[in-house]
Amino acid sequence: MIGLFVLVLLLAAFYGGARRGTSLQLVSVLGYLISFFFAVANYQEIAKKIELYVPYMSVTADSKLKYYDMELALDLDKAYYAAIAFVMVLFAGWLITKLVVIFADSLRYKRLSFLGGYDWAVAGVLNVILMYINLYMFFMILSMIPFATIQNLFETSGTANFIVDRSPILSDYFYRLWITDVIG
Repeated sequence: MIGLFVLVLLLAAFYGGARRGTSLQLVSVLGYLISFFFAVANYQEIAKKIELYVPYMSVTADSKLKYYDMELALDLDKAYYAAIAFVMVLFAGWLITKLVVIFADSLRYKRLSFLGGYDWAVAGVLNVILMYINLYMFFMILSMIPFATIQNLFETSGTANFIVDRSPILSDYFYRLWITDVIG
């Protein structure tokens, strides 16, 4: 079921990107990258400020987390707040990017000639990459929540497990960013 949900989201992302065209999609990608780097630079500071406002279930001795041992799980709240802060900054940047894209809508009809007839495909693939990164962050944050139903999701869903555990580049990068750099 999760695999189907992910597939539908990725197909919708491809369609949305293909409709935009590469010129307009590149504006979105540039805005996403700027937001991403801004989030990397500021998420730890913001994480300290949101602890009182964002709930997190405490880890107990009975908690079983698929990707984290008990020693790491006891400090996982710090990583959770860091991840939430990161996504908050990224989301704010995404909203600003969407506003810019509205004003750059005339780019929708400008096709990049050097791509030939594949302009739509390049835009679709770029949007799929952005959607996959967002899905990765969503599932990674879910993996930090010590709730049995959520943890069982990763046990039973090969798709969710693959996204969190085996995504090329992303798995190592976000583990280092949210776990290693925050918890130590």
